[in-house]
Amino acid sequence: YASCKRYGASYRAHPPNYIPPKCMGRTELCKQVLNDTWRSYPCWSEDSTFSGSKKTQYEEYINKCDDERFELDVVIETNLTCIKQLEAVQRKMVKLTPEEVARFRLDNKLGGTSEVIGRQAIKRIYGDKHSGIIDGLKKSPQAVIPIVLKRLKNKDEEWCEARRQFSKIWNDQCKKYHLKSLDHQSVTFKQTDQKSIKSKHLVTEIETLYDERMEQMTDSSKCVLGPHLTITHKDHHILEDARALIIHHLRRQSHLQKEEKTKVKFFLNGFLQDFFFAPRGDVSEDESDDDTSEEDDETRSRGSRASNKGSTRRSNRKSDRPNKSIKVVPTDGDASDAYNLFFTNNQWYVFLRQHQILCERLFL
Repeated sequence: YASCKRYGASYRAHPPNYIPPKCMGRTELCKQVLNDTWRSYPCWSEDSTFSGSKKTQYEEYINKCDDERFELDVVIETNLTCIKQLEAVQRKMVKLTPEEVARFRLDNKLGGTSEVIGRQAIKRIYGDKHSGIIDGLKKSPQAVIPIVLKRLKNKDEEWCEARRQFSKIWNDQCKKYHLKSLDHQSVTFKQTDQKSIKSKHLVTEIETLYDERMEQMTDSSKCVLGPHLTITHKDHHILEDARALIIHHLRRQSHLQKEEKTKVKFFLNGFLQDFFFAPRGDVSEDESDDDTSEEDDETRSRGSRASNKGSTRRSNRKSDRPNKSIKVVPTDGDASDAYNLFFTNNQWYVFLRQHQILCERLFL
C-alpha cells in the first residue's frame, strides 16, 4: 500500500489485484455510499515513542459509562431487529394456505438480510442450545416462531427496564465527573503543586537567588544592591480574605487546644495585619480571654512600628553566609520613607511566602 495512490495523510487506494470480500447484506444504497476504494493506512510506526495523554480517573469513569450504555444499546437493538424479522415472517405465513405453510422453510438469514444478527440474538438468549432453536426455525417456523418471539419480547422488556434503571446511574456519574474530566492536568497538578509550596522548595528558591547574586558579583566585581526577591500584594482586601480563610480552617482543627487557636487568631488579626498595613480583624468575645491579653498588647506594640513599605529579611542558619532578604512592596501609599524590617528564620520566611502564595491565588 505504500506505493498506491494517496488520499490525504492516512488513506491509500486498493491495488489493482485486490479482491474485496463478499458482503451479502448490502443494498443498492449501501453500494452507492459505502467506501470500497480507500483503506486507512496510518503513516506512524508501532515503534514510535509518541504516546497520547494519559486518561484521568474521571475520564475513565465517563468512558466506562459510555461503553456500558453502548453495549446495552447493541444488545437491545439486535434483539429488536430479530423480533421484527420473525414478526414479518409470521405475518407472511398468515397469508399462506395450510399446504403452503407446511412447505414453508427459512434460510440462514431467518427472514432478514443478515445471517449474523438473528443468530446472535438467539444465541444470547438460549446459549449453547441456540443451534437446535435455529434448526427448528428453519424446518418448522410455524411452530417455533411463536415460542421464540415470546421469549425475545420478554427479554426486550427486561432489558429496556434495566436500561431505564442504569440510565439514572449513568447520568448521575456523568454529571458528577464531567467537569473534573475536563481537567487534563489533574493527574500531576496536585503532586507538582504540593512540591512547589513545601518548605524545602521555598528555602531552596531563595538560596538559589542568593547564589546567583554572589556569582554575578564575583563575575562583575561590583556590589549588587537590593532584595533578592520582591513580591507584591496587589490588593489589601485579599489579605482580609486570606485571614478569614485561615481562621475558617483553624476552627475545624480538632487536635488544637482552644488556647492555641486563640493565639493564632490574635496573631492573624493583630501582628500580621499591622505588618501589611491592613485594618485589624475583630476577635469575638468568646475567643478572647485574660491569658492572651498580654500577648495581644505585645503584638500591638510590634505592629505600631509598621509603616507603608514592608520587607522581610531571613537569616541563614549557616554562619559563614550573609542574610538573604525578601522585599514585599504594597501597591498604595507613599513607600519612599517608611518600611517594615523583620529579621526572621526559615520558619517565618516559609510562612510569609506561603501566605503570599495564598493571597496571589485568591486574587486570580
